[in-house]
Amino acid sequence: MANAVRAAAPGPPPATALHGAATSPRAAERFFDLSVDMLCLADVDGFLKVVNPAWRRILGWTDEELMSRPYLDYVHPDDREATLAEASKVASGFQTIHFRNRYRCRGGSYKWLAWTATAAMADGSIYAGARDVTTAVLAEEEANHLLRQQRARIHSAIASEALTMVFQPIVTLPSREVGGLEALSRFELAPKRPPDQWFAEAEAVGLRTQLEMRAIRDAVGCVDRLPRAAFLSVNASPETLLSADFSEVVSELDGERLVVEVTEHAAVGDYEQLKQAIERLRRSGIRLAIDDAGAGYSSLKHIVRLVPEFIKLDLFLTRDINRDPVKRALASALVNFGREIGAGLIAEGVETAEELHVLEELGVTDAQGFYLGRPERLQV
Repeated sequence: MANAVRAAAPGPPPATALHGAATSPRAAERFFDLSVDMLCLADVDGFLKVVNPAWRRILGWTDEELMSRPYLDYVHPDDREATLAEASKVASGFQTIHFRNRYRCRGGSYKWLAWTATAAMADGSIYAGARDVTTAVLAEEEANHLLRQQRARIHSAIASEALTMVFQPIVTLPSREVGGLEALSRFELAPKRPPDQWFAEAEAVGLRTQLEMRAIRDAVGCVDRLPRAAFLSVNASPETLLSADFSEVVSELDGERLVVEVTEHAAVGDYEQLKQAIERLRRSGIRLAIDDAGAGYSSLKHIVRLVPEFIKLDLFLTRDINRDPVKRALASALVNFGREIGAGLIAEGVETAEELHVLEELGVTDAQGFYLGRPERLQV
């Protein structure tokens, strides 16, 4: 465990409450006895003068044992220096708020305590209270351990050859010619899970841009192996789009061959900043697609604010569209909307000839899915 630190953790009631209660001896005594927190009266000489029953309940020591030795004897060796420094501040007239250290229990284990203390009184007395925060500290340590594991896992994926790219064809309708290929990440390393879970974990630990950039670099490195007339489509979060690394990588590419997909689930904090970045990309020929349209409110907001060149119809709407008039009606509305703003519509997740037939009837311009081609590695 780390040395004692200050933290904004729950602490005991201000020790001044005990001092105020002294105006009524009976009330003070009752407060002292019933408090679930460890209340005490200490001295600047380093000894406890009075302790309440919570001390024995939490630490196991008797009052006599606690008051017969300097309280520093009960403090964890790693926390003694910080405890002395805090005690010196209190002795100098400063109040303590949420200072943490570990106290030894009678059985030999330690409890984490969060302290609040008054500045020393004129007679050297200090009113203090501590709350047992062991459970909270252990939970924090477990969370930090998990975070370190997650970050290590994502860093490993970024550096690993087990992260590979596959490419799924996007066909133009009704000609069925390959108009583009979407680059998709595959993770051949533990734990075995879908790619979206890898990217979600990367986002949770602040490494999404780094992981996306690894995938984008690999995809862009394959562009010369694509059919000359086909565009490359890559996925990028708004944060990645705004990064210097992204600008550097795509600057080496013929912009007209690149489409950048922004997912419906990606949060946008500043649309104006993102629009400016997209306009810079458009000046080099790069086009924008909004992914997962129809899956939620965010995609519609992205479409209205960013006015993409392509709208990607979410596979939820594509699936069984030939049997669902509601899905058909919504897809038709999106096709008409796309025409109004000059955007093509790409249907994702096409798995049957019947679905494709309906989409063609509606005027969908492009489609992708297992029926048209599975994601595959490029042939050397």
